[in-house]
Amino acid sequence: MPDERLVDFDSQGGNLISVFLVTHCELSDQSYKNVLSFNDDLLGMNNCSYAMDILSVKEEFDFDFPFNMLAIKSYVQELIKRLGIDITLPEMKERDFDKLSQD
Repeated sequence: MPDERLVDFDSQGGNLISVFLVTHCELSDQSYKNVLSFNDDLLGMNNCSYAMDILSVKEEFDFDFPFNMLAIKSYVQELIKRLGIDITLPEMKERDFDKLSQD
């Protein structure tokens, strides 16, 4: 059952966002609350509602950074497929990841 944080969505004409927490381990109650708090801080703005659901995976995602960045696309595409979402990610090349930054 998704954890929903909804404002009066219909009357405000806001955005409804689906959030999926991908995890390979069981979360403690406190960790789960911390994730919800992060979501609230990030998405809890006016005219924004969200529902979070957990997607359990067997093992932690591991790839050869920075030499196999396309593994990210493959992994995300597999998650999208598991969620039953009918989206195909666009074609990408390794160089498409060159300008990513957390600055």
